[in-house]
Amino acid sequence: MNSYMLTAIFLIITIGSLGVVLFVVIHKFPQLANLDIKNLQEEKIFQKKKEIINKRIEENSNLLKKRIVGALTPLRKIWGKLQLQFRIYVGKIERLLHHEQVLKIKQKNEVVSREDVEEKLTQLISDGEQALKSGNFDQAEERFITAIKNDSKSTSAYRGLGDTYLAKNSIEEARQTYQFLIKMEPDDDSVLVKLAEIAESQGDLEEAIQYYQQAVLVNDSFSPRFYHLAELLLKVAQPQVAKEAILQAVELEPQNPKYLDFLIEIAIICGDKTLAIKAYGDLRLVNPENQKLHSLKDRIYKIGIA
Repeated sequence: MNSYMLTAIFLIITIGSLGVVLFVVIHKFPQLANLDIKNLQEEKIFQKKKEIINKRIEENSNLLKKRIVGALTPLRKIWGKLQLQFRIYVGKIERLLHHEQVLKIKQKNEVVSREDVEEKLTQLISDGEQALKSGNFDQAEERFITAIKNDSKSTSAYRGLGDTYLAKNSIEEARQTYQFLIKMEPDDDSVLVKLAEIAESQGDLEEAIQYYQQAVLVNDSFSPRFYHLAELLLKVAQPQVAKEAILQAVELEPQNPKYLDFLIEIAIICGDKTLAIKAYGDLRLVNPENQKLHSLKDRIYKIGIA
C-alpha cells in the first residue's frame, strides 16, 4: 500500500458519504415542506427552504468529513509507524549484511596474513640456524631477534637466540634467554641442562644441581646427566644423594666401567660395603684389566674397620 492507494480510498469514502447525505436529505425533504411558512411569500419560502437545505447539507457534509478524517488519521499514523519500523528493520538488515561481508573479508585477510607470518617466521629461524652453524653469530642473532619480533611466543626463536649467545660466550644474555624460555616451556629438559651448565660455569653448584634434578625428573633416560649430577652432589658433600644418582646411571648403563668405578668410590665414602663389593664384582667382569681393581679391593676391605 502506498500514498496513491490511500488517496483513492479517501476519495471513494468521501463520494460514498456524500451519497448517503443526499439520500438522507431527499428522505427528509417532505418534512421540510411542512415548515410553517404561511405568512411568507412563495419566493421567500422557496429561498428559505433552499437555505435550510443547503445549510443542513453543508453541516452534515462537514460533520461527515470530520468523522472520516478522524477515522483515517489513526490509520495514517499507524501506516507511518509501520513504514518507519520497516525502514528501521531494512536498515538493520543492510548493516548486518555489510558487517558480515566486512568480517568475512577481514577473516580471509587474517588467514592469509597468518600464513604469511608463519612462513616468514619459519624462514627467519631457518636462516638463523644456518648462520649459527656456519659461525656467523651476529647474523644468527639478528635473524632470531627479528623472528621474535614477528612472534613473541616462538620458542624455537628464543632457543636459537639462547644458543647463539652461548656460542658467542655471552653467558648472561644466554642465561636470561633460557630462563625466559623455560617459563614458556617448563618441561624442556635440554634447556634445563643448559641452565645447569651455565650455573656450574659461574661456580653456582647449588643452582646447577637444582637444574639437573629438574632435567632428570622431566627426562630420566640420559645416564650422563645422572652421572654428572652425582659428581656435583659429591662436591657439595651430599654423598648419600650422590649414591642414588649414580645408581640411576648404572641402571641405565650397567656395563659402563666409568659408572661402576664411581659407584664404588661413592659406596666407600658412604660406608656401604655391600654395595661396594657388588659394584667391584661387576667392574671386574666388565673391565678385568682395570689398574684400580687392586687398590679398590683394599679400600673396600677396610670399610667398617676402626
